[in-house]
Amino acid sequence: MDADAIALDGFLDEETVPGDLHGSTARFRLAISPTDERTDGMILSCSVADPVLAHAVLHDLQPGDQLRVTGYLRLPRTPDDPMWLAVVQLKVLATAPL
Repeated sequence: MDADAIALDGFLDEETVPGDLHGSTARFRLAISPTDERTDGMILSCSVADPVLAHAVLHDLQPGDQLRVTGYLRLPRTPDDPMWLAVVQLKVLATAPL
């Protein structure tokens, strides 16, 4: 893994969505909170471009799953652009309670 890649732990915020018509990419939002303080938390948009990983994201994850994602942070190029994480690896740490 490249030194510029970062790993973050968080919870899947809501349902995953396809990034294209064919489902070969996926998007999701990760709720991250490094402390127990609600004000320290953030929601980070994530995208997956690998078709195999995108399939797993779209079909195997549910909101509330605890995840570890590894990827590359994409900073905004203009003030209107969002910050997002281009995910290259994903591990389910715990599934959401039923």
